[in-house]
Formats: sequence, C-alpha cells, structure tokens
Amino acid sequence: MKALPWILGALLLSACHTPKAGTRAEDTAACVLDTQPEVIPVGTPKPGELNEFFDLPDTPAWWASAPMDTERERYRTALVARLGEEGLKQRALLERQNAHPSSREVKSGKREADNSDRVLEGSAGKMGPASCLEWRLFQRQASRYPMLEHPTEFGAYILRGHGRLRVYLSGMGSVGGQLRHEVRDRVVADVANGFEPVAHLHNHPFMFDRKPGDRMYTTELTKDEMGGALAPSLTDVQAYRMMREHFGLKGAWLTNGLDSIHYTSEDFDRLNAWD
Repeated sequence: MKALPWILGALLLSACHTPKAGTRAEDTAACVLDTQPEVIPVGTPKPGELNEFFDLPDTPAWWASAPMDTERERYRTALVARLGEEGLKQRALLERQNAHPSSREVKSGKREADNSDRVLEGSAGKMGPASCLEWRLFQRQASRYPMLEHPTEFGAYILRGHGRLRVYLSGMGSVGGQLRHEVRDRVVADVANGFEPVAHLHNHPFMFDRKPGDRMYTTELTKDEMGGALAPSLTDVQAYRMMREHFGLKGAWLTNGLDSIHYTSEDFDRLNAWD
C-alpha cells in the first residue's frame, strides 16, 4: 500500500523476532490479549479512534507463529478466492504493486517501488509468517472493523522489559491513522524506565472494490491498487529514521494478518524516505 495519510510523526519500531515454525496448543492459549485493557483518552478523537494499553507477561507464545484459528482461516480463504494461492504470496503482492502504474508514473511512486525492489532482492527486510502477537493485534482491530469489508489500519508500539510485554495499540475507522502524543509520551516514559522499544507494528490492509473519492482515498490512478504488500512507504521510513535518532529504535514490522516483514534499523538507510 502506498503512502496513505498515516500520520507517522513518531513511529517506534523493532528488532526482527522471527516467529517459530509451529505453535503448540498451550502456546496459543497463552497468546491472548486482555479483554479489558486500559483505554488512553486523547483530545478530539477521530471517528472510531481507540487507544489501548496492554501490560502482559513476556512469554515465548507471543513470538511463535500465529495459530491458524477459525477466524484467520476464514480471512485467508476469502483472500484466496480473490487472488488465488500464488497471488496471495508476499512476493507476488510486491511484484503486483510494483507493476501498477501508480508505482512508476510519479516520482514518489517510483521511489516507493524502489523500496519494494530492495525487499524483493533481499537487501532490506525479512519475510515470514505473522507472529501470534501480530495476529492478535490485527484480530483486535478486525473485530471492530472487518478488514475485507471495511479496511482500516492500526499501529502498535511494542516494548519489552522486566519480564513484561507492553503494547500500545491505536486504531481508527479508516485507512491511515494518527499518532497521539498522549500515547507517545507514555512510550517515552517506559523507555526511560528500562523498557526496550522493540517494535512499532502497523498493517497494510487489502482494499478491494475501490472507487475514486471513497474512504480509502482512492483516485482514478489507484482504484485497482489492492494493497496487502508490505514494503514501507516514504512516510513510514521518514518516521522510522526520526525515531531511531530520537529513541534509538531498532526496526519496524509490517503485517497483512497472514504474512509480516520485519525491518531492522540498518534497513532504514537502505530504504527511501521523503528527504
């Protein structure tokens, strides 16, 4: 997905924690978010905006591969019906995105396509299945807005320390998003208290049946651009670099709920940003 108006003024991103090949039943049971997290109030919230804080035990279950539970299987089946098995693979999605006219006909699109090229050639990012933590956060946003019928984006700061996993999850009822200082300030305080800013995760949703002027910021040029590819936009990389300088962040995660790509802080210098 290209540079939709996700206001990534201060993304705090992550090291690459590669999911393990399998997930035991007991690990799946341990990888469950609190049903009543703390809600962080913000000034003048956007439609559907929700900012939540989770304080969780840092167990291996979070970093294992996501379970193929009923909801995830249903989501995957619906995508296969649209794209086919091969078309759903991350390499195919990146190649399709790069072949789209919007990736080549404007300067910014060409520079974002260069980011995809670096992923495809293996010089930036590491592809893999979504982790259980990534899926649970995706699933929570999808429980509010079904991802295929009503695509939205979310962002989540992920911090580790003192045997705990702290997650700040923000989402709205639209593609794009907004980083709130009320959330960011708490993340900064956690880092000062010894928590490692492991990751900022955000998703690139699939967007089907688009029409110019719709809630997905569709234009005539992008009406058949379907998203789901996990190369960072210029806006993303600009924010990653800023947060590396400010907070010493270590990387970035992008997910579509099935697959993820993890980027290290070194990757930020291999990828294009606005500057």
